Amino acid sequence: MRALTQADRTRITDAIREAEQGHRGEIVVHVEPRSWGDPLKRAAKLYRKLGVDRTRDKTGVLLYLATSTRGAAVWAGEGISGGDDPETWKPVFSALANPDPVAGICDAIAAAGRVLASHASGADAHGNELGDGASS
Repeated sequence: MRALTQADRTRITDAIREAEQGHRGEIVVHVEPRSWGDPLKRAAKLYRKLGVDRTRDKTGVLLYLATSTRGAAVWAGEGISGGDDPETWKPVFSALANPDPVAGICDAIAAAGRVLASHASGADAHGNELGDGASS
């Protein structure tokens, strides 16, 4: 996949805003060209480095994507019921199959929002704690 354009980033930001409605979760997307090791280990490291661990309810979710090596991982906070179970995030990974990479990212974000609606339900008392853009 090519580098994210401003238009791509806008689509991703809009998808995050939409997916964060109706639950307590916060979604962060980080895109890199490649992962030099286990994507899950990289996601765990970035989860802390990017501050996703700092949500008050521990309901932050990092969607990590390494585009050229086709690596992906989800790292979720302890406030998300079942967040440490890989089965919970299967819909997110299935959504990435879209042949249009940016559409796949947006589909995965929407899927993460649906997961959070059932695994981090409740009113979002703390507002948007992490922003809505993609980092790279």
